[in-house]
Amino acid sequence: MRQRAYAQAMRVIACALMVWQVWMMWYISSYEASGVRWACDATGGCASDQFASMSPMLGMVCAVALGLLSARYLHRAAPGAMVALSAVAAAAGWYDAVADGQVEYSTVTSFHIFLPLGHFSVSQWLTFLWSAAGVGCLVAWWGAAVSLRRTAGLRRLSRRYTTADAVLEGWRPVGRKYGEITVVFDDKAGVRHEVPAVVERSALRRDVLAVYDADRPGDPALTRVAVPHRKLLRLS
Repeated sequence: MRQRAYAQAMRVIACALMVWQVWMMWYISSYEASGVRWACDATGGCASDQFASMSPMLGMVCAVALGLLSARYLHRAAPGAMVALSAVAAAAGWYDAVADGQVEYSTVTSFHIFLPLGHFSVSQWLTFLWSAAGVGCLVAWWGAAVSLRRTAGLRRLSRRYTTADAVLEGWRPVGRKYGEITVVFDDKAGVRHEVPAVVERSALRRDVLAVYDADRPGDPALTRVAVPHRKLLRLS
């Protein structure tokens, strides 16, 4: 238990450090964008030895790493959250650049990630970034809702319900993605229960949990099948 708590603490610290890293990379990419000087050749390729020219690419790499680290907590909300975080950080960089007199809202500047994204005014970049942040938030909310439903997250927080390792038996299709099965599990008293339920087809290939009412473990109306999130990265 102590080792597990230590691993969790290290993961949380790693996530916090990566949030700061993602923020700084995208913040620098916009705050110093107007000062980047590009050398272009006849083939259309451009390069620069300034750090701000590489920070968008580094920001993307850090955002992917953070998404993998935080997937244990954010689940399917992770991709949208990374997009929103990156966009807000870049927007903050533009606002501070305007406040410090480096650019004005009407200043036209370029922005590179792997390739030049074009020349637009600071106001247009901000509009794009806030739109991206909004889309990221919507994707994050959708992902969170899907994850909560699949993992029975809210139900598992209640003291009324408990969990047990379960086995799914039988399959009768109900629509394209769902089917009726029998959930087989042992409650805390060691009594075996076989409860009918409806699950997604993907649950058949995963380890699952039965989330049941401790007082009425055999009640189908109070029993759900939870599909735990797969651990992409293990720190323990």
